[in-house]
Amino acid sequence: MRGDAVDEVLKRLPHTWTAGEAEQVRQRFRDSRPAVPKRLVSTLWQYWLQQCPDEPLFGDTEDDLALVLHARALGLQVPGGDFGADDSPVARCARRARDSAECGPLFPAPLTWGPKAALAPQVRAALPSSLLRAWVAGDEQGPVEVLVVGEGIAEIRQQVVQAALTTCLRVNGLSDPESGDFVGDHIGVGLIRVTAGLFGTQPSLDIPSVFRARSVTVADGASSTARGALRDFVGLLRSLAHETSLVEVTDVAYPDLVAYAQGLRALAERAAGEPDRALLRPPRDMDGPEAVGLVSLQPYLRTAKGHGATVGLEFSPDLFTTDTYLSIEQAHQRVLSQRLTMDARLRRDQLEAEIKQLTADLEAFTRASVAERRALWPPTVLLVERFDEPTGRTIRLTEPEERETEQYYEANVPQLISMREKWARRMGELVEQLETAVHRPHAPARQVAAGRFIDAALRDVAPDESPATERAFQAWRKEVAPMLWFEWRCALRRHRIAAADVFTPHTVLISRYLPPTAEDAAVLFIHPYTLVDTARSAVLADAERAVLVVRDATDHAEPAPSGATGPTAQTLWDGLARLAEKPDAEEEFGRSFLEALRTQPSGIARRMIEALQPSEPTAAEADAIETALRTAERHTSVGEGMDRALMAMRNEAFLTAGECLDDLQAEPPWLARAWLLRAVVECRAARLESREIPGLLGHQMPGLPDVALRALDEAGSADEEFTRAWLETLPEAGLDKGIRRLFQGLPRARASCKGDPLNKVSAEREYAVWLFRRAVENARLARQLDEAGEELAEHQEAVDAALAKLGRALEEILVGPYVGGSRGEAEELFEVLSGQEPPRYGRVAGR
Repeated sequence: MRGDAVDEVLKRLPHTWTAGEAEQVRQRFRDSRPAVPKRLVSTLWQYWLQQCPDEPLFGDTEDDLALVLHARALGLQVPGGDFGADDSPVARCARRARDSAECGPLFPAPLTWGPKAALAPQVRAALPSSLLRAWVAGDEQGPVEVLVVGEGIAEIRQQVVQAALTTCLRVNGLSDPESGDFVGDHIGVGLIRVTAGLFGTQPSLDIPSVFRARSVTVADGASSTARGALRDFVGLLRSLAHETSLVEVTDVAYPDLVAYAQGLRALAERAAGEPDRALLRPPRDMDGPEAVGLVSLQPYLRTAKGHGATVGLEFSPDLFTTDTYLSIEQAHQRVLSQRLTMDARLRRDQLEAEIKQLTADLEAFTRASVAERRALWPPTVLLVERFDEPTGRTIRLTEPEERETEQYYEANVPQLISMREKWARRMGELVEQLETAVHRPHAPARQVAAGRFIDAALRDVAPDESPATERAFQAWRKEVAPMLWFEWRCALRRHRIAAADVFTPHTVLISRYLPPTAEDAAVLFIHPYTLVDTARSAVLADAERAVLVVRDATDHAEPAPSGATGPTAQTLWDGLARLAEKPDAEEEFGRSFLEALRTQPSGIARRMIEALQPSEPTAAEADAIETALRTAERHTSVGEGMDRALMAMRNEAFLTAGECLDDLQAEPPWLARAWLLRAVVECRAARLESREIPGLLGHQMPGLPDVALRALDEAGSADEEFTRAWLETLPEAGLDKGIRRLFQGLPRARASCKGDPLNKVSAEREYAVWLFRRAVENARLARQLDEAGEELAEHQEAVDAALAKLGRALEEILVGPYVGGSRGEAEELFEVLSGQEPPRYGRVAGR
């Protein structure tokens, strides 16, 4: 019966099949393994349960078990295999599916990777390593391929994975659609490989997330070609290496990488042509000039003729159509791919809004006459922000600066507009690249996600994902992993390959998955790849083993013994202390310190922390610090209090704004400004329109709230001249410029901290204590916001529910006594949740 005839049989209900037709369908299942489509599996499974449940379907234990495993992997209802009275063939197969010898993990049990392993000189490339090691292969035009090995610590891993995915999507958004549909990049657990194409000419950039403030800095002049995108990724890795020492970057020549891959292929072909010989390529001499050899990701090459060049299997892409997998993919794309695009779009919109505001301000100033400028604009402008050119971010200044108004509008504003226009164009291009990659017919984002989860399922590891994605992945792995393990065992037995020669601690599974398009059906290929370190790995080419065998130190790793041997940590530490006292011993000390860490990592780290830990202050010192803090709070009261009040008013928290102003401690001239701001707050609290407030206040017209009139009286008592001048110019200047003038020349922390001779507090000490306390509070508030954010559900949550969970953290950050660095992210998050931008009274852009 031809294939099309079998397809016609599958269209009919199973109970209508003849015995001959059923045998043809069974043979189709045997021939299709392991790439059996869901339609064939579900129909044959239904036939077994309905027509012959009391006897084996195939008469062959392997095929019967394979059908049970495929049915479960494709989301069909399969018995759990619990031990009980049921002894039917289906129940027996379900119980066999729980046997680890046939359907259990293929990889050796993972070891706990501690500091001894991370610092061991015998291994450089290890998948579970807590250190990230990157090999950048490039040519004269720039990087071509980046290989990152190791899981790293969580904070660094999140940045690297997000940047790698952004780079992958950018490259695939730039590439020629006719050049190929398969995505060659892999973003897995412990291994990331990203390659560059040769297409695209637009400028490039990366973006920080508005949700977790993860930033990728982009060098000036970077282009949005694929090489430029890869160069940005390398820049992040180098930055992390410089800042943390938990990332190591090694440059290698791309031609050397190609030559080594060709050499391995030649070695496998030679072994296949000389089956009576075994060829060994040992590690290079560690003391030789090539001790820093490259690390490469290579496929398992066949050393037997007639079976193809590499080891690999084709599976059914229907594995990615089950409800369980779709829930993984949706959660993954929502957290990563869709969030990247949303971040880029938000950044673009924010830049365009800032350009529009700056342009309007510049045009208004340019059109105004000298007299109008003198009346409507103050002589100086208070700079509270600056635009950071390398990152394209608006950064709040620690200490505001004053600049002459003429200079600000003639020099600063045009420069700010130009820089923001450049970044807005870049952000627009990035949005286009990401959306192109996500929505292309061959779906690069889906391909990368499928490869990530297939690799993790086969290796029996869990990718670091959001809680919702992890839960969905665990459920899907439980369904699909036994089938994958079983089919790989069967395939390796057929080709006489030992599983231990392929599935090692340095093996990953690279998928080639192509989703269905209008013209072509979906396909899924899975190939095992191995890490090869030219300075550490031994490569054996033997025709009898049928595959190129790679061995390195991770194959022989064992758990660290519980009983410590050798010198104690204290002995090693004492020796380091003596060595540190010797002159010109820096190089020797570095070697000895690293060796001590390898020998006793926990003990040496603990003693190092103890040596660096500052001692607790004495009671007298604590009192002195408290006195300096109280002095600083008194001196900075007016500036900080008015800042907080303005922020509260912007967010329509009028009661909070009033409380901030009530607590001010200041000299009468500054209290006048606080009372004038209080008048504005009371007008806004009474729901007066912003455009009406300047006229009502300036002319003290009927309709003003009584509390606002009282605030004006208090302001006049504190500083009559400033109050009169401010009210006269307010109707023409407008509310925004009027508020700016209230902050003009306001004492700030550095100028206000003048010390307190009576309590023996110097100005420098007062300012240092204030800065330290502010830094501590900012760190606490950022952590509090992060913890509150974890309470948000993965799905789209109602605005009022989200604000209820985040409200306390947001309030402290926005209007707390130590507002500072976390406020920008909090404002952006508030805007995203509420869907609207609050009023920007008195906001002045930076230089």
